[in-house]
Amino acid sequence: MYAIIKMEKSMLSNNKKLSPLCILEVLKESSDENHPLKQEQIIQKLYNRFGLELERKSVGATIDSLIDFGFDIVKTRNGCYLGEREFEKSEISYLVDAVFSSKSIDSAHARKLSQKLSNFLSEYERRRYKYIYKSDQIVRTDQKQLFYTIDILNEAIENGKQVEFNYNRFYFDKEKHEKKKQKRYVINPYFMINNQGRYYLVCNLDYFDDIANYKVELISNIKILDSPIKPITKLKNCENGVDMAEYTNQNIYMFHNKTVDATLKILNEYSAEYVAEWFGKNARFYMKDNILYADVKVNEQALIYWCLQYGETIELISPNETREEVVNKIDTMRNNYKKGETK
Repeated sequence: MYAIIKMEKSMLSNNKKLSPLCILEVLKESSDENHPLKQEQIIQKLYNRFGLELERKSVGATIDSLIDFGFDIVKTRNGCYLGEREFEKSEISYLVDAVFSSKSIDSAHARKLSQKLSNFLSEYERRRYKYIYKSDQIVRTDQKQLFYTIDILNEAIENGKQVEFNYNRFYFDKEKHEKKKQKRYVINPYFMINNQGRYYLVCNLDYFDDIANYKVELISNIKILDSPIKPITKLKNCENGVDMAEYTNQNIYMFHNKTVDATLKILNEYSAEYVAEWFGKNARFYMKDNILYADVKVNEQALIYWCLQYGETIELISPNETREEVVNKIDTMRNNYKKGETK
């Protein structure tokens, strides 16, 4: 249908064999459950948009043929409209909101992607997404090469090849920043994860034997090398491979260190929602002495920061070593605030 839109009116007016596709395009663009089109309206839109002149009898017969072919065109007393589309309205809403809120892509790409998605809807339903024009007001990356980087990484992962790139971390020390800016990283890429609106590359820095995560938006000057990747099974604690879904669930903040089996004590019944929200089906809830607990398997560093976030109503019971780390950070924070300047 995209090709039809691009064709000149003169070409279409002389080629009525394309009229079924043009009618379908009109119904897709200008009709929905609340805005059915009568045949005379379809005829007028066909002429205005494509230069096609059709009679009512021809339009009616073509619509019947499209229905016979399997298109969900609904007829009512007030006209007809295109029912089932490539995406449901709720699906488009979810996808547009995900793109709009993503911080991994620049505002121009966010706006363009949102517009492409909303084009699956009628012109009337599309109006609810006017907010996509404010996408430049969302705090997001300025990295315009994100999609290029993703393409290169996908190609490297598919072909099992190493990649080399610069990684643009921020350092307050200007000299250190310039030095790190020039550094080239040789990486074994395994897969990518979208976590909290940002893309991460799950990989291995070739000099080491553990797994690592890099923000894709901070990668620049990437190129694929001829050398094959180091198998993920050769990495520490990855002898049996890595399950992508399991890794995502365990690394809620995308830190890379050991995973622990933890027990959480839920001091407020409403706080169970936080555990369910972050850990989903991987959390095992149970009652003991009339107190609610949850067992989770999670990245240790991520767990520490998560406990600091929800520490008022959720207590980490075990592992004891991790619990001590949480206590130490709380003490450090308390001391910082005690000795901090007040105005």
